[in-house]
Amino acid sequence: MLSLKIDIDTHDGMRTGVPCLLDCLKRHGVPGTFFLSMGPDRSGRAILQMRKPRFAQKMLTTGAPSLYGWRTILSGTLLPARPIATAFPEIVRRLEAEGHEAAIHAWDHRSWQDDLPRFKTARIRAHYDRSLAAYRALTGHDPAGIGAPSWMTTPESLRIQDGYPFQYASDLRGGVPCRLAVHGRELRIPQLPGTGPCLEELLAGGVHGEQALADALLAGLRQPTALTVLTLHAEVEGGPYLPVLERLLPRLAEFGGIVTMAEAARRLAGTLPLRAWCRTALPGRAFPVTTSRLPDAVQHA
Repeated sequence: MLSLKIDIDTHDGMRTGVPCLLDCLKRHGVPGTFFLSMGPDRSGRAILQMRKPRFAQKMLTTGAPSLYGWRTILSGTLLPARPIATAFPEIVRRLEAEGHEAAIHAWDHRSWQDDLPRFKTARIRAHYDRSLAAYRALTGHDPAGIGAPSWMTTPESLRIQDGYPFQYASDLRGGVPCRLAVHGRELRIPQLPGTGPCLEELLAGGVHGEQALADALLAGLRQPTALTVLTLHAEVEGGPYLPVLERLLPRLAEFGGIVTMAEAARRLAGTLPLRAWCRTALPGRAFPVTTSRLPDAVQHA
């Protein structure tokens, strides 16, 4: 079983990338789950991270200016921030009408990604409250799922998230679908982790060419797990790297059916192991991501 997790991080990704992906998925007859950033596109704040060598290297090796465009790279700094999903209700209506799932990604993606460890409890709650209110206004219903920007979480953010009406989360990278324990507390919301690298990480690692990228993405998905989750980005596979996705989609039949993440969560309910929250570094990423490990009681048995 495989799901397509499609993250939308920017205004232009929502405006142009999502329609391109909807057209592509229609051609191949498969559903996707679109994780919507609701609030302002402040991607330009990434320049504040350029003083960190790993982040600067990633921006250079992925060709960020040509990938995202200068309007996005300056958004929220030299140019005004523009709203993301809330600016395009017609696109949200279209994706749901065509059988895809809309989930929550963020309110302010850049702030969460860069500053979450410094967030106070009230700011974390405000992030969830504003995201949920915007989603309900766009769709008229509650979301099934949520996925943290850049797989960035803290024990406090997960504790607070657990009190919201989500049926699943995709906050983790690697490992198996699981129930998550944070500092000894078992959380309610099941986790459906992303599997394998995303395309930007491959670019940062020096992989180039449509066929080589498609082959590397496919190889990264071949891991022993009940659910394979391929992470895509509207700005990347919905932009200049759409031909890579066109090559890849016909080759995903080996994983069984492609379903939305809400459907995957429903099928896996009641079968998930308990894992412990932790962080890990990944090739091609400037900052650690959230993952899971066996609980201490199991490791020491």
